[in-house]
Amino acid sequence: MDGETRLGRAVYDVRSVGEAAEAYVEALTAHGVGYLFLNPGTDTFPVQEALVKLESLGRPVPRTVLCLFEVVALAAAHGYFAATGRPQAVLVHVDVGTQNLGGMVHNAQRGRAAVLISAGRAPYTTDPAQRGSRDTYIHWLQEQFDQHGIVRNYVKWDYELRRPDQVGEVVARAFQVAASDPPGPVYLTLPREVLMTYLGEAKIYRPERFPPARVGAGDPEALREVARLLVGARSPVVLTATTGRSRAGFEGLVRLAELLALPVVEWRDRTNFPANHPLHQGFDPGPFLETADVLLILDHDVPYIPTRQRLNPEATVIQVDLDPVKDRIPLWTFPVDLPVRADTGRALGLIADFAAELLSAVDRARIDARRADLEARHRKLRADWERLALNRSTARPIATEWLGYCLGQLYAEAPNCVFVDETVTSNRFLWPYVRPDEPGTWFGSSGSALGWGLGAALGVKLANRDRPVILAVGDGSFVFGEPLAAFWAAVKAGAPFMAVIFNNTCYNATKQPLVAAYPEGYSVRYNKFLGVDLLPAPRYDLLAEVVGVYGERVEDPADLLPALRRGLARLREGQPVILDVVLAHP
Repeated sequence: MDGETRLGRAVYDVRSVGEAAEAYVEALTAHGVGYLFLNPGTDTFPVQEALVKLESLGRPVPRTVLCLFEVVALAAAHGYFAATGRPQAVLVHVDVGTQNLGGMVHNAQRGRAAVLISAGRAPYTTDPAQRGSRDTYIHWLQEQFDQHGIVRNYVKWDYELRRPDQVGEVVARAFQVAASDPPGPVYLTLPREVLMTYLGEAKIYRPERFPPARVGAGDPEALREVARLLVGARSPVVLTATTGRSRAGFEGLVRLAELLALPVVEWRDRTNFPANHPLHQGFDPGPFLETADVLLILDHDVPYIPTRQRLNPEATVIQVDLDPVKDRIPLWTFPVDLPVRADTGRALGLIADFAAELLSAVDRARIDARRADLEARHRKLRADWERLALNRSTARPIATEWLGYCLGQLYAEAPNCVFVDETVTSNRFLWPYVRPDEPGTWFGSSGSALGWGLGAALGVKLANRDRPVILAVGDGSFVFGEPLAAFWAAVKAGAPFMAVIFNNTCYNATKQPLVAAYPEGYSVRYNKFLGVDLLPAPRYDLLAEVVGVYGERVEDPADLLPALRRGLARLREGQPVILDVVLAHP
């Protein structure tokens, strides 16, 4: 049944429902939620009952992915959104479930992941006549003065469902805010009394009447100025991190870079630029910054480290980004002469159009000379990386470069693989060797909370049912990611992925800054790094048996590529895989 109209079109549909929890499920379905990532509690059962009831009645409902720990649930929803652009939903238990989401809320914020996080709320009442009122010990303990305050720093919007007849309206608002540029997580609490209130009918708001707001291509005059600066540049450089989140962004960057022979330096949170392209100049902006006269920053939160890499003070800096001033990062003072708020997927093509109109014969000659220099540099980079890996191919314990190289060989044999990356300090030994050339084939968290990779790989696999998903993960991140919960969910959901553990037996992200700050300190002098070494190393491969997946420990460098091939074969047969690769201790 159509609801009230605006300009002759229905704003909502009226659905026959029982309790408000059913309206919540109907609203999720209406807004395209295919997966509800659930960690249940004493307050979520009305939604669980509604899911079973509606499915039994033949109505479409989201598929429930039961996650034994909340970290996995939110990381999976994040991974699914990154792979599809479609927001999903997470449901957890009151304040304690919200707290167990932990650092994944940070990653969803910094990774701009549109996710509806819902949580129960301790019942208000003790009235026995009120359905859903307090009936167990914990209901007094789990009420907080401000449950929303746990996540308010990290979400775009938060709200408590106050009336049962609001459900459709509130869910529509949540998804509209979450998906609007720049996207991000939102938080909604669901009191039991409200969920268990009988409605009879519910207004389910139509998503097409509440679409997300898009930034668009940006100010045309600003884009013309960007084109003018790039055409006139003698030493330009492009720094990018997530431009490849859309095919349009990926292809737009390729077109612009090829037109003007722009060197592209990548921070690989996505596949932003073809890694085999001769204009791809690796992952270190340092060699370009001191001489750059025009620096084009695309979709990047931290383009360089000012204390380590010096930017030419005469350079003109351009930033094209959904959020070019980073107003949710309290102190962000990178100099930007021309900030352009835009979706690079729409802006880059226009910049290329404007640039093509401006090119003169003199410009083309200068660009062609630069192109030749960059192609030679690209060939040298690749040769140096390969030489380094092959020189360490027999080292025991296994060299990190050799593991990266072998993963690159595996990818060359099976280029339809999709990678999820949480290698942290090992990423510079992985990125040079695995060379994706298509968008949608590489995913990083864009945040700094470890433990994201396992859940994210689950979500990415749910979005790529027909492609193998490989997670490259540090040993510390593997533990943080709740491997038993993640692999149990992968088995149950029929979403297998392979985790390749970069097991260097230490928290290297902690060790590196300690050594840098105290190069002659007592820790270095006595080779005693408190709270860093993970020795004796746990047998991560043995976890596989607990949850019925394939596990293998690899210590011989000669067996590394065969072991990766064995793992990929198991993965193609539908079995999740844990490969514990024991690396040299940093």
